[in-house]
Amino acid sequence: MNSKTIPFRLLFVLVILFSVSLVKADKVDDFVQSQLAEKHIPGAAIAVIKNGKIIKTKGYGLASVEFDIPATPETVFEIGSVSKQLTAAGILLLMQDGKLNLDEKISKYLPNTPTAWEKVTVRNLLTHTSGIKSYSSLEGFNLSKRMKQADFIKALSPYPLDFETGTDYIYSNSGFNLLAFIIESVSGKSYWDFMRERIFNPLGMTKTADRDPNFIIKNRATGYEWRDNHLVGRDWELTDLFGAGSIVSTVLDLAKWDAALRGDTLLKKETKAEMWKPLTFNNGKTYPYGFAWRISDIRGHKLIAHSGQTAGFGASISRYVDDDLTVIALTNLGESGMGTLIAQGVAKIYIPAISLKEMKAQPEPNSQISQKISTALRERLENKFNPELLTANLIRTLSTERTKANNQRINSFGNVKTLTFVGSESAEKSTIYRYKMETPKRIFLWRFAIDADGKISEMTLEEEE
Repeated sequence: MNSKTIPFRLLFVLVILFSVSLVKADKVDDFVQSQLAEKHIPGAAIAVIKNGKIIKTKGYGLASVEFDIPATPETVFEIGSVSKQLTAAGILLLMQDGKLNLDEKISKYLPNTPTAWEKVTVRNLLTHTSGIKSYSSLEGFNLSKRMKQADFIKALSPYPLDFETGTDYIYSNSGFNLLAFIIESVSGKSYWDFMRERIFNPLGMTKTADRDPNFIIKNRATGYEWRDNHLVGRDWELTDLFGAGSIVSTVLDLAKWDAALRGDTLLKKETKAEMWKPLTFNNGKTYPYGFAWRISDIRGHKLIAHSGQTAGFGASISRYVDDDLTVIALTNLGESGMGTLIAQGVAKIYIPAISLKEMKAQPEPNSQISQKISTALRERLENKFNPELLTANLIRTLSTERTKANNQRINSFGNVKTLTFVGSESAEKSTIYRYKMETPKRIFLWRFAIDADGKISEMTLEEEE
């Protein structure tokens, strides 16, 4: 081989790789911008990490509509329940220090807990298996009150458990507020001081902080909602989310968090394995949720992810383990699932095999179930809710103006062409069924839960493309 040809061939390969990267970048930009336009999202920022290296960061739209300020990778967004994995990390650091046991009763770390909580362990809080009612669905927990530990426990104590501890999974913000208070009790520091000293500062997450409106935070995005076909400012009567969802951050800071999860300096290898292990109920059955991470398999690709939602904001961090790809998406629209929607769409550009188009039909589980689901879905898209098919709680959930507006949007893509069963799984008190719905212009993936009484208790749009 002539040595003079080596640089040319190397240059040729580099040009090809660069061109492929540009094509992907253009597809990412086109996709994100299309979602902002279609979903009325004022602004967003993303970060894509491949093989441990950041290969794309970009902001889209506006961080502030009022002042016409563009969103950038440095824009600070509320990350909602993505905060939970950081709170969980704080607990795990104390465990690594030998100061805390995950299977210890929380009454050891928190004084004056009610008798109903006597079986609740730290692990139960981390996995939403405590049965403690989520305070975010109750009155009287506003941020303006800025409750201390004793006040929070006193206000929550009168409410009975939703289920016997360890027998079920129901998402509960209360558990992660209590975990933040445990951090304070065990460390002897405020939650925020502990998080800064043990996580934020060591990782260089200099833009990650408390969302409290009292604080002046440079480059903070404004939160918005879409109401009655126009953009409005978010409701400022905020719930005090504390350890459950009160962190603000940037995609660049969260990329540093992702980098820390790739190494063993912050959390040991065995600690991370515990964090990403499916929870186990009292009866030995498992459920695909770890410590503030959802664990799933997307078309044969392992995904460890979590979303976040607060008034005016949506967030998502998705780690495709087998592909060594992480996608982070932050938005300033409170419409549910916008962060996840963007993160999923971006991931599909880099991993085409996870496209909904690749999902194959599976043998029908039961023709009666398929007929029930088909009927309920078609009626839902017409804003009709049959109490013989749906639980009362689901009917209340689907009767909101937001859901009706989303139904109208889905209908705009044309009539349902096919509804195909693509998989099922067992949950503790229900069975989950997934169906792929195709219209002339879009594909949707729906998740349905059918309870022990044979009624549909959940009807969730998980993906679309």
